[in-house]
Amino acid sequence: MDMRLKEDFLNRWKKYFGGAELPITCWYTDDGGAADRAEPAKGHRCFIADLAKIRKGESMRFDISAIGCGGGKRYLGFTQDVPPDFERFLSCGIPGVLEGARYKKSPGLVKEYEARSPSFTAPAVAPS
Repeated sequence: MDMRLKEDFLNRWKKYFGGAELPITCWYTDDGGAADRAEPAKGHRCFIADLAKIRKGESMRFDISAIGCGGGKRYLGFTQDVPPDFERFLSCGIPGVLEGARYKKSPGLVKEYEARSPSFTAPAVAPS
């Protein structure tokens, strides 16, 4: 990284955005040296939780094995699979059966969002 460019960006960010957190950037690459590889997920681990490290300034590189949740794999383009009752998982859950993440207020809003959202396949996963 060009350190002068980095310093210039940080100075301008501070000038124009004060104490606001730095933005998170992401991209797809085959360059394994772009950042440290995230450890493979052991069991369920939500991708959103990994963003805490990134917000603190750590650069991380993810592949499908480092994503421990179906939603992260799907929304990052590593798979198009949708688990059963996904709309309930993202919203209110099923009492006594499935805990809800409460990202959306209701299963209907999840279905509406899914219907409007284009599907996305990560470049390295795309069929040749």
